[in-house]
Amino acid sequence: MAIAPPLRPNGPPQPDPDLQTGLQYLRAGWYDRAEPLFKSARVRYGDRPDILHYLAVCLSQRGAVKEAEGLWRKAVAKDPNEPMLLYNLGLAARRLGNLDEAARRFRDTIRQAPTHVEARLALASVHMDTGRFAAAERELSEFVANIDRAIHDHGTEALKPLQARARNMLGYALYRLGRHDAAIEVFDMALQDAGDNAERRGQIMGDRALSLAALGHYDEAIAEAGRALELAPTSATLNHALGYVLYFSGRPSDAIPMIEKALELDPAFGQGYATLALARAAAGQTEQAAGILEKLLERNPFDQDAILQLSNLHLQAGRFDEATRILEPYLKAVSGDARAMNNQGLALLGLKRFDDARRILKKAAKVSPDEPFVQTNFGRALMGLGRAAEARPHHEQALRALPDDSRLLAHYGICLAALGELDRARETLDAALAADPNNEEALLARAGLDA
Repeated sequence: MAIAPPLRPNGPPQPDPDLQTGLQYLRAGWYDRAEPLFKSARVRYGDRPDILHYLAVCLSQRGAVKEAEGLWRKAVAKDPNEPMLLYNLGLAARRLGNLDEAARRFRDTIRQAPTHVEARLALASVHMDTGRFAAAERELSEFVANIDRAIHDHGTEALKPLQARARNMLGYALYRLGRHDAAIEVFDMALQDAGDNAERRGQIMGDRALSLAALGHYDEAIAEAGRALELAPTSATLNHALGYVLYFSGRPSDAIPMIEKALELDPAFGQGYATLALARAAAGQTEQAAGILEKLLERNPFDQDAILQLSNLHLQAGRFDEATRILEPYLKAVSGDARAMNNQGLALLGLKRFDDARRILKKAAKVSPDEPFVQTNFGRALMGLGRAAEARPHHEQALRALPDDSRLLAHYGICLAALGELDRARETLDAALAADPNNEEALLARAGLDA
């Protein structure tokens, strides 16, 4: 929480001993000593914005964030144009999970103080927390360009650490947008800006390793994540990064100890539990993975990633009733999640409830018309109802996006066979088997054509 400089009081400044001593304690980090002094001042001067602010900082530092938020809200009501109050209210809202309000407060801060660096970075961070990586990339690109100009025009080398931090965030946004080569370029510049700051270098290298893995450079990614961890061996984030890269590289058994170490260091690291579930599932430990995800859903029944992961595990195991048990309450509460609707459609297909599957997959296709697996599964539901002619364009649309995918080719081949186009069906199923010789649906369909 930001605590300085002092705010503008409503009225002339008061040379109050409690306020003077409280501020000294506050800046020294002695919040428990400062709090009663600010309470005493509040009794005498009422809800003055500066006193509310200082008291809110004390409350926030001892974990009473909800109470602190209430004080900052009162202070903003009295002084709505003070950037320090707006910014701290945004931080409190973010800590309480009110991300929309946090973003609004950070924008208000920037409007009142366009050079407020922390508010701009906090706004970009909220964009990433809510999955709006394109918005974060735009905010951070502008910020980085402004810092570059300041360094170039005024020789302000002192801004290099700030630039390293901003470029680190920008690189991660690019990574999440799938622009991995661009992300690595930004990370390389961030490393130059970071100088010998070991903590920042470790974070940059950990994120850089994720981009390398996404490009398929697995050995280089593992080495980079290992070097990052050497700089900060007790970092939960970097232990998780190495575990994630190992999992992504096809080494889930090696990944599990690293992810578990990350969770030992930070038991509240929610993303770590999701990654641990992925690694355990990939290592064949399906029940353990499901148990981890069930615990995540006990904490937050609408955790989208956990819902999708757990329903996927049940689908892969053929537990279609269990998948629908997980998905139905979520889809009643959350509309427009095409991935969850797709998984529900797959479960209904597995239960041979084809008309129910058709209805939900039709909704998913409207939400995400360019998602190939939604289109194919919609086609499969129509096939189950004996409507192959209607299914065909959905299979063809899916293949325009992923023309060499064995699964899509197999279902298209099955559709063609149902339409009586046997030569094209054989050709399509052969292409599916060329892409994946172990595709069971393609093998069965191809054998059926030759019977």
